[in-house]
Amino acid sequence: NVTILKMAQTTEVKGDGQRVTGLVYKDRTSEALHEVELEGIFVQIGLLPNSDWLKGTVELSHFGEIIVDAKGQTNIPGVFAAGDVTTVPYKQIVIAVGEGAKASLSAFDHLIRTSVPA
Repeated sequence: NVTILKMAQTTEVKGDGQRVTGLVYKDRTSEALHEVELEGIFVQIGLLPNSDWLKGTVELSHFGEIIVDAKGQTNIPGVFAAGDVTTVPYKQIVIAVGEGAKASLSAFDHLIRTSVPA
């Protein structure tokens, strides 16, 4: 029972004050507006990471995501990354928050195990 809508731009989420009841979208090809009755939505902002400014520094995937290990470390020792810009799957805020906590703890661990330069 899944219908994939391509070239659709959401213009309105409808509700009754208690729950979602429908969605209005514009067909980007024809500019026609359509309304769909439904009981819930899943919001996805986008899939392109904002990482162009990092090109030539940390290692990026072919999608432009920062490649990190299980602790959030990049290919540069002492440089950590977290959130939707990384290769961690499932781009959701709750996952990004957890990954941020993990990367910050990993950075702290790195700092306390690294000697201070003279």
